[in-house]
Amino acid sequence: MLQKNDDARLLVGDRIPEHFLPELRQWARRKRGYYFTRNEIDLFRIAAVAYADAARPSVGQIYRLLCALVDEDAARNSVPVRKPSLTTFRRIVNSMPDEFVRYMRFGRLRQVHTFDLVSSAARALDINFH
Repeated sequence: MLQKNDDARLLVGDRIPEHFLPELRQWARRKRGYYFTRNEIDLFRIAAVAYADAARPSVGQIYRLLCALVDEDAARNSVPVRKPSLTTFRRIVNSMPDEFVRYMRFGRLRQVHTFDLVSSAARALDINFH
C-alpha cells in the first residue's frame, strides 16, 4: 500500500538523456540470479529506474510503489508476480550505472543563490525589501 508521503509521479519521472541509453540497456540485459523470472527482474529494474529522479525518492519509497504495483497486478492476473525483498531490490537499485543515477538525481539542479531564494520568498509573501 502507498504511504501518504509517496509520490505517484516517481514512476513517471523525467526523460532519460540519449547518451545514457546504451549503458542502461546493457544493465537491463544482465542476468542476475535464477530465483525470479526474466519478466519479474525486468519489472524490478523498471521500478529501480524511478530511483533516478530529481525528486530524490528513497529506495524504500520506490520499493513500496513496486509492491503496490505487484499487488494491483495480482488482483487482475492468475499468475502473480513475486516480490523481491527490500535487500534484493536495493541491490538492483545499487547496480544501476552510477553516472546516470548521479545525473538524474543531482546533476540537473541549478545553483540557487541566497538573493534568488529571499527575492522569491519575499514576492510570495508580498514583502518589499529596499
